[in-house]
Amino acid sequence: MQVWTHEIDAHLAQTEDRAQLEKLEQQIFHEYNEIKAEIEDNELRYNLTFTRPFSSYLIPKDPGHLGRERRLYFERLAHVRTVPDVLILCDEFRNELDTCTPMNSDFTPESLPLLLQAFYLKRLSSLTYAKTLHSVRWKRFCRQQIQFIQVEQQFNERSARILAEFNDALQRSQRLSTMRETLLGPPVTSSKNINQ
Repeated sequence: MQVWTHEIDAHLAQTEDRAQLEKLEQQIFHEYNEIKAEIEDNELRYNLTFTRPFSSYLIPKDPGHLGRERRLYFERLAHVRTVPDVLILCDEFRNELDTCTPMNSDFTPESLPLLLQAFYLKRLSSLTYAKTLHSVRWKRFCRQQIQFIQVEQQFNERSARILAEFNDALQRSQRLSTMRETLLGPPVTSSKNINQ
């Protein structure tokens, strides 16, 4: 085994003796052979099989591994996204209508309170996001405009509408949460409690 001495030469002064480098090279080569012999001896003596390789480069499990990896890489490169299908509103309405038929409907008197509560909880998060977005836009607008009395009135009206709808959705979801708890509890419930 040859040690790359040309990398060491740049760090040593010109006056260094070449014999010292060769001595250092022989010492490293001797230590390498000792370690290699010790590893082989331990493998034979104790029947050891090392799962972790003694290299920074991981050896593939089988010869076809690199070929499969290369093929996957080229398939990813060759993959071109297709144009998404055009959504026709009529088809969406038809699908919605088909899901509401009594044969395969998810909307039963028992599941309706749960679905309504889920809807109002989602609506709460979207209204919170809308209010935050509206406030951020208003703040950005105030930095740019000097006279904004009319726009301020529109902002206040929209904020009031968002807040009113938020409060309504919050109250409805709280009322439906009690119905949800009774539905998830014992099966002795009636769906007349929804209108309370």
